Amino acid sequence: MKKFVLLFIVLFYLTQGYAQKNKHIIDSIENVIKTQTDSVLVKSYSELTWQYRFVNKEKAINYGRKGIVLAKKINYLEGLGQVYNDLGIIYYDKGAYDTSIQLYNDALLIRKQLNDNLGIAKLYNKIGIVYQRQGLYNDALYNQQNALALFETENNLIGISYSLNNIGILQQNLGRFDEALIYHNQSIAIKEKLKDKAGLLQSYINVGNIYKIKTDYTKAENFYKKAIQFSREIENNEYLANALNNLGSLQVLLNKYYEAKQNILESYQLRTELKDIKGRISCLNNLGSVLIDLKQYDSAKTVLDYAESLAEKSKNTKPELIVVYQTQSKLYEVLDKAQLSLSYYKKYAAYKDSIFNNDLNLKFSELEAKYNTSQKEKQIQEQQATINKNLYDLSKQKLLISQNNLEIAANALALKGQNELILEQRLDSTEQAKKIDDLNKEKQINRLQINTQRLENNKKNILLGVAGVVILLSILLIYSTYRRYKLRKEKLLQEEITRQQEISARNILKAEENERRRIAGDLHDGLGQLMSAAKMNLSAMETEIHFTSEAQKKTYQKALQLVDESCKEIRTVSHSMMPNALLKAGLDSALKEFLLQIDNKIININIYTEGLEKRLDSETETVLYRVIQESVNNVLKHAAATHLDISVIKDTDGIAVMIEDNGKGFDTTQQNNFEGIGLKNIQTRVKYLKGTIEWKSAPNKGTLVAIHIPVEKEVLA
Repeated sequence: MKKFVLLFIVLFYLTQGYAQKNKHIIDSIENVIKTQTDSVLVKSYSELTWQYRFVNKEKAINYGRKGIVLAKKINYLEGLGQVYNDLGIIYYDKGAYDTSIQLYNDALLIRKQLNDNLGIAKLYNKIGIVYQRQGLYNDALYNQQNALALFETENNLIGISYSLNNIGILQQNLGRFDEALIYHNQSIAIKEKLKDKAGLLQSYINVGNIYKIKTDYTKAENFYKKAIQFSREIENNEYLANALNNLGSLQVLLNKYYEAKQNILESYQLRTELKDIKGRISCLNNLGSVLIDLKQYDSAKTVLDYAESLAEKSKNTKPELIVVYQTQSKLYEVLDKAQLSLSYYKKYAAYKDSIFNNDLNLKFSELEAKYNTSQKEKQIQEQQATINKNLYDLSKQKLLISQNNLEIAANALALKGQNELILEQRLDSTEQAKKIDDLNKEKQINRLQINTQRLENNKKNILLGVAGVVILLSILLIYSTYRRYKLRKEKLLQEEITRQQEISARNILKAEENERRRIAGDLHDGLGQLMSAAKMNLSAMETEIHFTSEAQKKTYQKALQLVDESCKEIRTVSHSMMPNALLKAGLDSALKEFLLQIDNKIININIYTEGLEKRLDSETETVLYRVIQESVNNVLKHAAATHLDISVIKDTDGIAVMIEDNGKGFDTTQQNNFEGIGLKNIQTRVKYLKGTIEWKSAPNKGTLVAIHIPVEKEVLA
């Protein structure tokens, strides 16, 4: 169990980060709709539905419903179709695929009434994507073929490229990888021509997936990295998350586990922000595979169990659940748990067979054959139309030649008459030219005077501007220098305060531990020795005393027993304040000796340690012992637990401590739950070691305490 466990807990609680992205646009539209009516207001409702897509889906749905009501009331079909379309996308994002398809079909009926072929094609494309997400590849292919045919009729290149891409994905899902590459390459050629970066990065991811399956890992890695580069350039987090996750799964195959883990975790974070349940499940499955290969089986089980739970609780996540079952089967096979491995493999096979069947493959081939036939017929018709057009153009050219000959003859007659007029006009134009020259000279003189005056004014303005800029720059330079000086002083002051606080905390903890040692020593060597001597003297006197009655003898024995119990109590207190095992044998032995003192009838405790064969420095051992001791005491006092698991693991990343009970838990969102002295002591001691601590708990759900303490790396000479 590595440091990543803490990161996984943090990622588990990540919340959305898109709430402010389009706030300016939304505020502007919401201010304007107060004065709008009729079709203009419907368009604004539709735009707000779209803008709230990644900000607040409930508000998006609310505005969409308002748009539908108003559009129906004023019989505004175009606006009604657009609102249905936008709401379909919102419900698709939410994973409500049946509702999404119903809304798309409502929009489709309206687009057909409006004879909007391009809108119809786009809706067929969206419906096909929804069916593909559900694993209903037959319905998906039917809609994508319809979309492609309409896009080609409208000569819409961007639509054609996206339909080719989606059909390629369907071929890919059915395992027809060579056919899929043909469609994807056709799509890429169009997108490169259009310089469509968003479309290209989607195609690059799909082609990378195919080459990964075909074990051409070099090509697959190149395509994934292209997709990551493009998605960062255009700031498309949805495709960035997809590309990072796929690259991570490829790096697992290449044994690049560190890079794989980093890419998968970044993808998981983005998909958490996007509320992409299916994408999160895929990331968790890939992360589980990484941990299996790293032989971190407990962590792998935790991640895969969470992925399985998320997939089973969510809607329309059957394709992702199939892959999780397959990875679970692999995990239990590695753990030599044949029965569990077989159980998961049966689930994987059953779900897979429910999606992929021979009838679907046959239907796919039939539809593709029909499409190819229609394409050939269309090419023949286009060639015949080209021939007819060429014949028509040739006839037009012959007619133009005849018309030009007639115009030349008419122009010759007109030219003869014009020559006579020109001779008459030349005499008049000579006098007019002289007058025009005189006027032009006067205008040129006036222009020179005006330009001279303008140059003088510009010169003065430039000098004033330069002086102003110099003054402003001087003021800014002085302010900037003063600001940097002030910030530097504040930083030095804060660093000194922090350093003094650390020194104070260290001195307090050292003083506390020294006082514990002193008191423990005084109890053991001083009072303990006196009590032991008293017991020995009392025991020696027993043979010399003549008891007059049985009651007197019982009183003596009772006093002797009290002295004996006092000796034991002094040893117990002395050992609790500074365990002998911690001083002599180290943290591992001290913890186990401490836990053995707890009655297993009260609570069942399991402890697992790893990497503690080599002693830690005394301060770290002492502080960790106190933190774990305090945590166990909290469980015994407050949790009402029956089972407690403790693990302490030291590796190259540091020391990871996990303390988990099945008790009544508490609400971690309530700050007053952390005001107790015990929890504050734990936080102070962990902070003293420059570590981090996380609590994961809920009422009646138990409590998990995760602590990580960094350890300085050893430097080889």
